[in-house]
Amino acid sequence: MKKLKGNIYIENRFSGVSVGAVLLSRGTVLVDAPLKPEDGRAWLSALSDAGAHPRRILVNLDSHPDRSLGAQTLESQVVTQEKSAEHFRNRAAIFKAVRQESGADWEKLEGLGGLRWAMPSLVFSDTMQLHFGNRELRLESRQGASPGASWLVAPDSKILFVGDAVTRKQPPFLALGDIPTWVESLDVLLGKEYKDYRIISGRGGQVKLEDVRTQRRFLKDVESRLERLAKRKANVSEIDKLIPKLMLKYKFPAKLRSAHTQRLSFGLKNYYQSQY
Repeated sequence: MKKLKGNIYIENRFSGVSVGAVLLSRGTVLVDAPLKPEDGRAWLSALSDAGAHPRRILVNLDSHPDRSLGAQTLESQVVTQEKSAEHFRNRAAIFKAVRQESGADWEKLEGLGGLRWAMPSLVFSDTMQLHFGNRELRLESRQGASPGASWLVAPDSKILFVGDAVTRKQPPFLALGDIPTWVESLDVLLGKEYKDYRIISGRGGQVKLEDVRTQRRFLKDVESRLERLAKRKANVSEIDKLIPKLMLKYKFPAKLRSAHTQRLSFGLKNYYQSQY
C-alpha cells in the first residue's frame, strides 16, 4: 500500500485492478474493489490500520467485473455513473463465471462464481461532488473506455483516478470502447485542466503523461487499421492479422502474453463488429 498526498492510498498487489482510497475525517472513499473476497478484507484491514473511518463510499469507475465484482466484501455504499448503473441492473443478481476469453483478470481466478453484485445506491449523469467537511472530491463522466466510465478527482491533492482510460504496459479493453470519445478524454488529460496532477490508472497505478500519449497513439493506430479493413468490407477473421504488430507496442512478462493477446483479439473483434 502506497500513501500519496492528502491521505490518499493506492494498492497494486491485488488481483484485478489497482485500487485506491481517500481517508477523510468523516468517511472513507474507496476507488474500485479488489476481486477476491480475501483481498477485499485485507484491503479494509490495511486501511483501518491507517486510520480509515468505518463509514465507506465505494466509487466504481465503470462496471467491468475486475473492479466491481468484489464490491460486496467492502460493505460500502456504491456510487457509479448512470450507464454503469444500467449495466448492473441488467445483470443477474449472482455472478456466473462464464469465461469469454476477454483477457480480463477475473477469468484467471477460480471460486468467483456465486458472488453477489453490490448494486449502486448513488448514481450521477455528468458530475457529482462529494463533500466531507472542507474536503471535496469530484466525480466526472468520461466516456470512451466504456459506457459509464468516470474519473475521480481530488482537487486539493491534485490526484486523479482515471480507471481504464489509461492502461500501463498492457493493451486496453476495446470491446465496449468508443475510440474517438476515448481520444477526446485523453486530450483532456494532456491539456491544461489537469496539469501537475498525479494520474492513477486502474491498470498499473500511477502513470506519466508519456503513458497517456502512448495510449493515444495506440488508439489512433487501431482506429486507422480498422477503418482500412472496413473500407474493403473485410471479414472479422482478418482481425487476427493485426494482433502481432499491435502486441509489439507493449512490453510485459512472458506469462501474461496469452491473456493480453486474448484481450486484444476479443476487444478488436467486438469493436469492429459493433462500430463497422
